[in-house]
Amino acid sequence: MITIKDIARRAGVSVSTASRALNNNSRISLKTRERIQKLAKDLDYLPNYTAKNLTRGEANVVGVIFPTVESSSPENPFYIDMLRGINQSLVARHYVLSIAIGSRVEEVLANVTAMVQQAKVKRFVLLYTDENDPVVDYLRRENLDFVVIGQPVGDLPDRYVDNDNVQAGRDATMAILQNGGVRNPLFVESEYEWQYERNRRMGYEKAMAEVQLEPLVFRLPKRVSETAVEVFLNQHQEVDAVIATDDVGLLRFNRVWSKIRHTKKIPMMSFNKSELLALIDQDVRMVDMRPEMLGSRAVELLFTDRNVQKLIVQYEL
Repeated sequence: MITIKDIARRAGVSVSTASRALNNNSRISLKTRERIQKLAKDLDYLPNYTAKNLTRGEANVVGVIFPTVESSSPENPFYIDMLRGINQSLVARHYVLSIAIGSRVEEVLANVTAMVQQAKVKRFVLLYTDENDPVVDYLRRENLDFVVIGQPVGDLPDRYVDNDNVQAGRDATMAILQNGGVRNPLFVESEYEWQYERNRRMGYEKAMAEVQLEPLVFRLPKRVSETAVEVFLNQHQEVDAVIATDDVGLLRFNRVWSKIRHTKKIPMMSFNKSELLALIDQDVRMVDMRPEMLGSRAVELLFTDRNVQKLIVQYEL
């Protein structure tokens, strides 16, 4: 493998001069820089980005932090797509990703702390936003560089990437209300009260108010109880459509619906465009929140020199 010493020897310069030329240092003449850079290209020289970053006290690694496993599923296609977008953008910057994950927040925090103290990781992307999160508190306290995917809870200065979830909730509701005289769409969310769920519900309630209809919301228990769903549906026979905050929630709800009202076909709407929804024997429409783009834009924001607080990714209905 070609090293910088080989480049310096063939160019007839010192290693320090070759290094400065390859880093486009203005102290080296333009003619010399161009000559050495061409030589490096001809020899297929690959810089040691890890060593370069470690001399600055930083690894060429970005930590990607998952919500706790008890509140989410890491194999959720939405997370996988976000990771794909993050990874593609990091590769272009000669960085790699390292995942912090745990069943409890204490485990996640310990993982992140080890990354910072032992592996010199100084940049992070969080795949969630939560109130009074000790992980985010640690990142702030250590003055580390991080971006959140999702609007932060409360009036906080954290940089973030998100969709306009309020508008997406409204648009999804309006779209399903135009479907064959639907008048009583049910909004299904989880018990975790994620910020994106609150915003999508807000959009749903806004749309229902605009057409003077009463909103109806059901929170899926952490462990879906067929009895709980059955009791709710028996109390609300009027339900003629379903809007779920994400694809996993819709799958869980439909599993019970298909047993209780297996003969009744109703329009359903899900946020997140997932192949999993092909398993549902219903008329399902999807709002594509473009998770891969969310991941890519998060990395863009993480590395930008501009004073940018947030980036909004447009969804597709």
